Amino acid sequence: MGPLLCSRSFRFFLIAVWLCFADVVMAQDQSPANAGQPALTYPYDQPWGPVNKNSSKAQQSPTFKEMPKSEPATPPAQPPPPPAPPAAVEAAAPVAPSSDMPVPPAPSLTKPVVAKSEVSVSADFFDGEGTVTVPIGFSLRKTLGSVPGGVAVQPTAGSAPRSSQYFGGTISYSYLHAWYVDLSYEDGTSSGNANFDAGNFGNINSDFSIKDQWYQAYLRYTFPALRGKRLSAYLRAGASYVDADLDMNANTPEGKYTQKDKTQDILGNGGFGIGYSLYASRRFIISLQVEGEGFFGQRSQQSRETLSSDAGLTPKTDNIDNTLYGGIARGTARFEYRLGQANRFRVFAEGGAQGKITEITYPGAGTFSEDLWGPYVKVGLRYSF
Repeated sequence: MGPLLCSRSFRFFLIAVWLCFADVVMAQDQSPANAGQPALTYPYDQPWGPVNKNSSKAQQSPTFKEMPKSEPATPPAQPPPPPAPPAAVEAAAPVAPSSDMPVPPAPSLTKPVVAKSEVSVSADFFDGEGTVTVPIGFSLRKTLGSVPGGVAVQPTAGSAPRSSQYFGGTISYSYLHAWYVDLSYEDGTSSGNANFDAGNFGNINSDFSIKDQWYQAYLRYTFPALRGKRLSAYLRAGASYVDADLDMNANTPEGKYTQKDKTQDILGNGGFGIGYSLYASRRFIISLQVEGEGFFGQRSQQSRETLSSDAGLTPKTDNIDNTLYGGIARGTARFEYRLGQANRFRVFAEGGAQGKITEITYPGAGTFSEDLWGPYVKVGLRYSF
């Protein structure tokens, strides 16, 4: 009996220890600290316990079995929100410029103003040397011819060397940079001291001076297709009015000689100009220019001559009608500099040489030539708007 009791007592002891252990484990599973943890079921989830015939293979292999949990209440399904209307235009995502690609300037918010008109003003100077023709004997023929038995005088024209200086100015207006209106004024003085053949009076030594004023108006056309090109050109046509006064004093075998003339010229002009750009940048332009002009017209002279030997006679004035024609040629280098952000202001300067030839016909005396050559300079300002 002793061994048997000992064996039963030992069994009861093991059962009591097992039950205590099971109670401890169950209490830990149901404690707040283990809330949400999978629950353990005994003995089916133990490797040594009986097999649950209703369980699947996935429930037999793990050591712990997850207790079924109550699912939270699912709120009723809400209808999906309506789709947003498509954007009219989707803005393209900005692309960062590459370091190799040039960045274009920011677009201007203001519309650029196109200059349609231009105004320019300029001043010029010409210093010339040449010859001039002086009528001799026209007035004396009338004065001496009015006296019975008077001396017959053959009128002629003498050619005398002269030095001339001209100062002038021009104002121009253009619309659309094609048609220009040019208005010019020139004021000149000429003087000379010459010994020349005066016909009936022999060789005379004279001092003379001439003052003349030129008023000119032109219509000039430039070729828009040539704008911005190396080659440029223009054509122009206009008219000139010239008012001049001549004073001359001379000593002759017949005594002291004086002459005073008032002259008016009315001329028609036609010309051209060609320019070629040698260098051009955003600010600076250097070019060469060649200009030519022809003219034709009439001259009216009121000539009055006196001779000391004829002191008792009343001097008479003779009206002389001349036909004159000729040409002007000019070659210059032009320098232009542009000012301002939009290059609306431009200052320019020209320098070169100018020449002029005139043929004058005196009635009953023939045709005589005049010439004038010398340096020419011009400075001015242009403004576009």
